[in-house]
Amino acid sequence: YMSPETIKNYSESRKLFAFIRKVLLNWVYNTKKEKGVPSRYLILRVCHKIVFADEFEYIGYLVVVMNVYPIVLSWISHLNNIYDLEIRHSNYYFLAFYILEALLKMAAMRKEYFSQAWNLFELVITSVGITDVILIETEAINYDLDLIETVVIMKIVRMLRILRLLKLITPKLLQIIDKKMSHQMSFHYAIIKGYVQGEADVLNIIDQIASSNQVKQILLKRVTRNMENAMRELGYLEYDHPEIAVTMKTKEEINVMLNMAKEIVKTFRSKGIIHKAEGAEINKLIMAKKREVLDFQSIIKPPSVEEILYHISWLNKDDDCIQFIQERARIITYDCGNDIFEEGDEPKGIYIIISGMVKLKRAKPGIDADQAPVEPEEKGYPLLFTDYVLSGEIIGELNCLINEPMKYSATCKTVVETYFIPKSHLYEGFKTSFPLMQNKMWRKIGLGITAQKIREDLSYEDWNYKLQLKLSNVYIKNIPRTTRTVIYDENVTHVVLIHGAVEDCQFRKVYKAPFLIPVTCHQ
Repeated sequence: YMSPETIKNYSESRKLFAFIRKVLLNWVYNTKKEKGVPSRYLILRVCHKIVFADEFEYIGYLVVVMNVYPIVLSWISHLNNIYDLEIRHSNYYFLAFYILEALLKMAAMRKEYFSQAWNLFELVITSVGITDVILIETEAINYDLDLIETVVIMKIVRMLRILRLLKLITPKLLQIIDKKMSHQMSFHYAIIKGYVQGEADVLNIIDQIASSNQVKQILLKRVTRNMENAMRELGYLEYDHPEIAVTMKTKEEINVMLNMAKEIVKTFRSKGIIHKAEGAEINKLIMAKKREVLDFQSIIKPPSVEEILYHISWLNKDDDCIQFIQERARIITYDCGNDIFEEGDEPKGIYIIISGMVKLKRAKPGIDADQAPVEPEEKGYPLLFTDYVLSGEIIGELNCLINEPMKYSATCKTVVETYFIPKSHLYEGFKTSFPLMQNKMWRKIGLGITAQKIREDLSYEDWNYKLQLKLSNVYIKNIPRTTRTVIYDENVTHVVLIHGAVEDCQFRKVYKAPFLIPVTCHQ
């Protein structure tokens, strides 16, 4: 038995790398180009264009590199005595450039100039340089006396100009740290994800594990508590490191498909469809692809909003349909602790989670096909009323389709960014341009519920393979109210009720969605 706390302590990333990354990340944020709004005055607008040109930044770095040489000479006593006049004049020229650079940035950025730490750092160095020149010209200090504390301090401040190069190398350092940490974070993510999946699998076979109802209750309480804690930890990890989550999900899906291919080859060989030698060659190709996955790039950037829409099944990568959705959809950001909606609220639309973690909670039993809770008629324990959804998940689909109040509340556990599609806009698409979109949405919901219900009915071995075989021939059927319908025939293996309630015409039993209708029910 392992708890989420044990896993977290075992796979926790190194504190030193995390600290260095945090410091470097703050530097990168402080050095990002915040262009702001150009001024309406011609001179200030020209300054804005000059400052935010790449050439201006590169010239600044080049001048700093050139300034390193006289700074080094000033610290070597006999060379400083020989080239004293040249070093002093070069200091004036470089200082003049830094002053001009600061003035141009102030003119271009105005108040925003003083909000960036790097700009303030450069301004302090330039101000000390001006003070240095004033002290030299007024002969308040003499650089011929190397032991004077003021002279040493001024030389040190001059040397701080070299630190401006950190602005150039910080992103590269951050990439190196991220690469070092990505393996550890990926390991952390994979273990927690596997733990969550393992606990979910235990829920499906809990009746086979324990025959005593008391033991079931104890196991259920422990499994649900641990799964909730692990899901919360997984959500925080995805929020802090979205690129790691995207990478691991991509690798996971690739491995699932490769394992599926391997099982298909095994089945075809056992049935004599392909020759043993051909099967061996195909398996070699599959293993080569698996090795490529191990060397897969360590970090993949999270998809943009436009890219996310192309991965929604009921939009089917249709450019016209996606463009129609984008006409009135908008991005909404919620702070940590805010409610997106509450149980009993009228549905306003569909929420696609771009980033963050949302807690779904239901105060009382009800139908929730979006999350497909465990059916109380089939199991000897109560419904699960709490769940967590992460980036890429969609909430509110079923309630928009049936136009009924929300069956659960949604609370943000982190800062959450969502892509909101209004219900009225969806209905407009259903009625006018894209009537098939509604059927595809029902199919997507049905597949999610069917996968869980069939998983409860299958043996544990080769779940993914058997599920794919069964779910590849799924279709949605809409049955009107008070209509007698024949459901099982020679072509049907499973019937899953995804919405509503039905009555068995022979045994007069009532089944409520989500429910796997038994094969003994024919009408």
